[in-house]
Amino acid sequence: MHLPLRPNANFKKLPKPISDEIRRRFRMLPEYLDTLRCFEFTGTVNGKQVKRIRIFSPILVKQQNITITDLSDLEKHPNMLLFEGYIDREGETYVADRRSPPHIVKKNTIDTRLLEQKTE
Repeated sequence: MHLPLRPNANFKKLPKPISDEIRRRFRMLPEYLDTLRCFEFTGTVNGKQVKRIRIFSPILVKQQNITITDLSDLEKHPNMLLFEGYIDREGETYVADRRSPPHIVKKNTIDTRLLEQKTE
């Protein structure tokens, strides 16, 4: 799949260790992971220097008619953040799921407004 990239975009494809961790933990297809992009920056986790990673989908961004070219753009639209994590100096990875929970409508529920209309 070809994703149009803006000339000044600072995001990149997922690092292989992060992609592998998401595929293993969240059972996602490699084809889907290939469409995701991330921002990388240095940070500290539990006193250790790490490479922090924030992951989003350019496809979802385009569907929402949003422009994301750098980390500050992603921070302005936190609902676009899908995963975040880090890689430490020893190569250990950690990834957390930041996707919004799906909106669930309970099966076999009755809208009480309909009942009120029938009894009047």
